Amino acid sequence: MAGVAAAALVIAACGGDDETSSDTTNETTAPDTTEPTATTEPTATTQATETTDVAATTDVAATTDGSVDTTAAPTSVATTAPVADVADVGTVVVVAEETVLTDLLSLGVPVAASSATVPDAGFSGMDRFDTSDIEIFDYLTLSLEELATYEADHIVTWQFLADQVGEKALAGVGAEVHVLPDGTEGPERIALLGGFFGREAQADALIADLDAAYARAEGEAPDDCAVSVAAIYPGANVAAFAEPVWDAPRALARLGCTLVPSGDNVDTDRNGRAYLSLEQLGLLSAPTMVLLQAPAVDGDSEAVAEITANPIWQQLPAVAAGQVVELDRIGYPGVVGEIRLIDELVGALRE
Repeated sequence: MAGVAAAALVIAACGGDDETSSDTTNETTAPDTTEPTATTEPTATTQATETTDVAATTDVAATTDGSVDTTAAPTSVATTAPVADVADVGTVVVVAEETVLTDLLSLGVPVAASSATVPDAGFSGMDRFDTSDIEIFDYLTLSLEELATYEADHIVTWQFLADQVGEKALAGVGAEVHVLPDGTEGPERIALLGGFFGREAQADALIADLDAAYARAEGEAPDDCAVSVAAIYPGANVAAFAEPVWDAPRALARLGCTLVPSGDNVDTDRNGRAYLSLEQLGLLSAPTMVLLQAPAVDGDSEAVAEITANPIWQQLPAVAAGQVVELDRIGYPGVVGEIRLIDELVGALRE
């Protein structure tokens, strides 16, 4: 059972939401070789991933128009009745990384232990919260036996993990299991978490804050805005985000920008990414580039140095013009992280 759990308890990360399945989110490394990609297949590393942030095998539901649905009612969620009083929550354990952890803390729900995208580096993008008393565990080695040692009253996790491990097995550690659908975006995710723990009013307020951030950003993108969103993964594998699945490309699409390349002219994986060979780097041809990196991930900085020294990379329009903005792809977890991300993207588009 421990071996099965260790294999199954691999969570997507970030942001996407995480980010995500995260948020989740978003993944921090390239997918393994079983996942279809456009061209060159990256080699998986020992670190994890997006959404909502993200393990390579995590499905992330694509958004066709980049919009954020703030009215969708929670559906197909296997969970127990909501916790009426947060003071009586008991011990909450998050097996879903920073995106879900951030949302719970934003709702005022105390968390005793949580997985982290890069456990050795601590929680990413959560400086506004006091996480000093939250125990960090590594989902890559987590077993049901270890999970049981936390004596959780509530476990919050993603649907794909609950399916792999089994909700009965998770509940067997003595906790109520609250399950989030894979690929759940910010507003729906925060609404579900609010419902789980009797924090509906706080969830509504956070959704309103997110809507207000998009309203403030409306019209800030230049006319004919075109942006290349890319990531350089360990192993010097380059991916273009050609579909608005992760938080950054989705926010840019909602702000009125066109992704270059787009999913109309390249094949994408389930996270909206097209992996590019060196000969295909020219597809990143927009005048502005958003580079999503994760310096906390082992090998990330070395991969960036290798690719950015390549003459083909140096000739890209955004690179030649000095219009490359680098953001931490695991540094904006949860709804509050998405709000910060919107503000930073608007600032980048104004430059």
